[in-house]
Amino acid sequence: MLQLNDYLALSRTGARKQWRAMLSRPISDKRQDAFTPVETLLCFGLGLGAEPSKSGRVNIRESDPAAKMLAAIAHRPAGSLALKLANLDGRRDHGAKHEQQLWNELTSDLSRFMHLYEIVMQAARDEGIDTDRLPDFLGLESNTLEMVLDADRVSTEELRESIEGAVRSWAETHPGEELEGTERSMMGTARVGQKQFARSVLLNSDFACVFCGLAFRANGLPSSRMLIASHIKEWRHSESYERVDVRNGLAACPTHDAAFDAHLFTVNESLQVVHGDALLSAVAADPVVSRNFGPDGMFANLRVGSSGIDPGQSYLAWHTAQADRLATSKVS
Repeated sequence: MLQLNDYLALSRTGARKQWRAMLSRPISDKRQDAFTPVETLLCFGLGLGAEPSKSGRVNIRESDPAAKMLAAIAHRPAGSLALKLANLDGRRDHGAKHEQQLWNELTSDLSRFMHLYEIVMQAARDEGIDTDRLPDFLGLESNTLEMVLDADRVSTEELRESIEGAVRSWAETHPGEELEGTERSMMGTARVGQKQFARSVLLNSDFACVFCGLAFRANGLPSSRMLIASHIKEWRHSESYERVDVRNGLAACPTHDAAFDAHLFTVNESLQVVHGDALLSAVAADPVVSRNFGPDGMFANLRVGSSGIDPGQSYLAWHTAQADRLATSKVS
C-alpha cells in the first residue's frame, strides 16, 4: 500500500525503476495496473499545465498531446489520467487518503513539485524516453515553470476568502466530518487555478511585457519574478470565472505592472496605451520617469503574443473607468 512518503521522497533511482515497469506493461483493455508515484505526479503536472476552468475544477483534457503521450507510455487510456487527478483533488470518493494528502502537500508548496517533476523527467530520459515520446510539457528546462509559479500575485488571504462560501456549504452537508483536509484541498484547487491563469497569460504574451517588450527567457538570463500575470479587472472585484479568464490578464514587468495597477496609465478599446495627466507631467519633467514611461520606454499600443488573443473589452473598460474615477477624485 502506497504511503505519502513514496511520492515526496521519490529518488531518481526509484523513478527509473517505475518507468521500466511502465514500459514493460502488457497492453490490455481488461486490466489496469495501479498508478505508480511517477504517473500520479505527472497527472498532477498535467493538471497544473492545463487551461483554467471556469468551474474552478482542475482538469486534464484527454485530447491534450502530453496526456496522450503519457497514456501511451503507461499503456492506459488517457481518461484514466483525468480520473486520477480527480482522486487527488478530492472530487471523487475513490481516492486513497494519501492521494488527497499529496494534493494538499504539493499545492501548498509548488516548489516541492518542481523538484519531484525534475526527478521524474530526468529518470525518463535515463530510460530512453526522449522528448518526442514525452516532452517537458511544463517547461522546466526553459525556466517556464519557475516563471509561471512566480508570476502569480494572488495572496493566500485572498484565496482563503474566495473559498469561504464553498467551505461553509461543505461543512453544512457533512456535519461532524473533519474539515481541515477538505479546506486545504479547496485552497489547493484555487491556488492551482491561479497558476494556470498565470501560465495562460504569459503564454499569450510570448513571455514578454506587453507594455515594453522586456523578455528574459530568450536571452538565457534568470527570469524569475521578472514578469507578472496581472489582472486587468482587479482580482478582488472579479467574479470567479473572470479570475481565470486569460482575457482579463496582462503579462507585465514589475515597473509597468505597478503603474498599471495604480491606474497611472490604462489601455483603451483600440489597445492604445493612454497615460494619465499625472504620469504625462512626470514624463515631461523627469528624465528617469521618461526613460521608463516615455516613447523610448513603452509601446504606443499594447502588444500580445504572435498568436495571442486580445484583452476583453469589458475588462479594459473597467480599468479605464477606474482610472477616470481616480483622476476625477484628485481634481476635486
